[in-house]
Amino acid sequence: MTTPKETQAILIKQYPEGLPKESDFELKSIPVPEVTEGAVLLKILWFSVDPYIRGRLNPNNPLSPTGGAMPLGEPGASAGVGQVVESKNSKLNVGDYLYGNFPWQEFVVLSQEKVNEAMKLDLSGGLEPNLALSVFGITGLTAYFGLLRVGQLKEGENVLVSGAAGATGSSVGQIAKIKGARVVGVCGGKEKAQFLKEIGFDEVIDYKEEKNLQEALKKAFPNGIDVYFDNVGGEISDIAVGLLNRFGRVVVCGQISIYNEDGPASTKLQGPRLWHLLIYKSIRIEGFVVLTYRPEFPEAIKELITWYSQGKLKKKETIENGLANLPKAFIGLFKGENIGKQLVKL
Repeated sequence: MTTPKETQAILIKQYPEGLPKESDFELKSIPVPEVTEGAVLLKILWFSVDPYIRGRLNPNNPLSPTGGAMPLGEPGASAGVGQVVESKNSKLNVGDYLYGNFPWQEFVVLSQEKVNEAMKLDLSGGLEPNLALSVFGITGLTAYFGLLRVGQLKEGENVLVSGAAGATGSSVGQIAKIKGARVVGVCGGKEKAQFLKEIGFDEVIDYKEEKNLQEALKKAFPNGIDVYFDNVGGEISDIAVGLLNRFGRVVVCGQISIYNEDGPASTKLQGPRLWHLLIYKSIRIEGFVVLTYRPEFPEAIKELITWYSQGKLKKKETIENGLANLPKAFIGLFKGENIGKQLVKL
């Protein structure tokens, strides 16, 4: 394939204030560099958009585990899957699939250095490329290591998952069931609640329908909570910590309820003070970044693929078509518009 001279790209036009807007982004044609020795040209097939990206759109968030703020006037970036359409790299052939953190473009030239950072996908057995962004991608791995390593789940324990109908939450619930736990999921909306029941959650709490969330959680956990997998933060977490059993564990994976808040003065950042519970109940609260476990990814991926092939781990995707709709898909995450994994298909 002849290298295209230009490619469509989504640029960061301005940093959002509060909830991101489509006007914070810009669709523009940009030049495609030459494919030099050791490099490859990728045609991007899929992008994942995830809540953590909001942190990289905040210039005052130097603690983001995936780096500082994405620069203005440059393409954004997130996890994606692309197919090699031109190669000057001895280890990669035309037709190979790569997974990595790629700029929001239709075509991307990866230098030798960037090729080494990407991962070649083994799609034998008819596996779909987009699964690398969900079931056995960062989403599945986050659920796997968060629940089993950080949460130290044991058979027969009671698990609460917030944001349960999202990509990570739905995987957490299914892995917990595979490991013999009882699982309750919190979500917003009847369609999401039905989805969670279909994939095996023991109980589902629709916070949009519940007049008293605290009473609903107490009723769902007559014997208390052993592991709370927190994707949301806010009121749900305040209640959940109070219901934890002795030696309970809180896995802090995400805080989507506060990602668009402007700072510590926000009332949403001022929850109840529950630290005394950590003392007499010996509770452990731990945040984590899944890349910490990167050396162990290959073995975890094998297990995730096995569960998927056996039908024990099911996927659900919300798909937007076209690069131009990537900002819309991203913004929809904060409005609760997705069920399962939010993907953009190019």
